Amino acid sequence: MNSPFPEEAHQQYIENIIKDVLGDECVALFITNFVLSENDEKQTSNVFCDIQFSNEWEAQQIEGRGTGAVNALVNGMMEAFSQKFFSLKQVELDDFAVRVKFASNRRSTDAPVEIKLALRNERNQRIYFYATSRSMVIAAVSVIRKAFEYLINAERAILQLREDIAYATLRNRQDLASKYTTQMTELVRILSYENAIKKNQT
Repeated sequence: MNSPFPEEAHQQYIENIIKDVLGDECVALFITNFVLSENDEKQTSNVFCDIQFSNEWEAQQIEGRGTGAVNALVNGMMEAFSQKFFSLKQVELDDFAVRVKFASNRRSTDAPVEIKLALRNERNQRIYFYATSRSMVIAAVSVIRKAFEYLINAERAILQLREDIAYATLRNRQDLASKYTTQMTELVRILSYENAIKKNQT
């Protein structure tokens, strides 16, 4: 899982664009009070948790159900956020890999766990996320949190760029308008934000 795929280098580039566009307005998610219950007979998992944000957004309670904790949490997050952030509807869970980082001087039960999550978009492209922890559950929760942070901030960056392009054009700053247009072009290579822009126009 250490070998990066070609898409990952471009994804890092995209993340840098998002940070450049939003700056301090990048929102961070925090998952707390995570509770997992599973039914061996029905082979289903249920998760409950609270989502807190680094900005003024009101905290949300998440409930999700699926085949495994990861699937359940992703389903719950999708249900909670996809009505506001339309681009989330374009991705689905594609792969989930776990690797234990054993070391000769460490007990195997205390070894760090690395998790790699892959989402697939409508263009059949993968978007990758990583997390490491000594707890497999914490690593799984963390990698899903990172994925949704990325998706939410990417959509917010698109809307901000749309405003920036209009303002730069109004001021006859074609240099800035060109820069912002290039950044927007890179973002839409990952996901389409047409519905988000339409909603923002109403």
